[in-house]
Amino acid sequence: MNERPARWESLAGAGAVLAWLVAVLIVEGSGDRGDETAAELLAYFENEEGSLYIGALIFFIGSALIIWFGSVLRTRIAASRLDRLAAIAFGSAVALAVTSTGLIVPQLGAALAAGESDTPLSEEAAQALWYAGDGFIIASAVFAASLAVTVGLATLRSRLLPTWLGWLSLVVALALIIPYVQWAAIFFAFPIWILLVTIFLWQHSNAAWAEPAIGAET
Repeated sequence: MNERPARWESLAGAGAVLAWLVAVLIVEGSGDRGDETAAELLAYFENEEGSLYIGALIFFIGSALIIWFGSVLRTRIAASRLDRLAAIAFGSAVALAVTSTGLIVPQLGAALAAGESDTPLSEEAAQALWYAGDGFIIASAVFAASLAVTVGLATLRSRLLPTWLGWLSLVVALALIIPYVQWAAIFFAFPIWILLVTIFLWQHSNAAWAEPAIGAET
């Protein structure tokens, strides 16, 4: 039998979004550095090691909370005997947690390397590390889409979430895999989706769980 999550665990998704937002505000607090030269980026890493360390730590906490969020979803989906979808949802959340950390790990590594006197960071390396995390946006978007589409399908096959949110989950998942759109989906649409799902999980955390849907997996 699946263990029913405590009510406060239903807030893991909102906690993840909040942690990510705070981390981004800390890391990006000095403004956009996309047009700065390699020398200016190196100076940034040398001067902002503390801010990057704190921001990265908070960001990692947010990613860890996504795993918790996925665990709550897995239990809720499994309650409707949709075991395969439950496993995919949790696996997608774990994969998303791992790839999302890649968005900031290169910058943290650059800041730590810039402070090393024995092997100082070069300007070219600083510039490369600044953009190294961009590839993880695409990877994170794919796993976020996997999570959203799984929740959407589970909702349409059971009473996990309101039907409208199930269809919205599929729309968000589609946006997450469309080139030139996925960057906006991962940074805006997906966090809003997490908050909507979290609100429903919180409101119904003490209610009776869904009965298995007809034709559900066993």
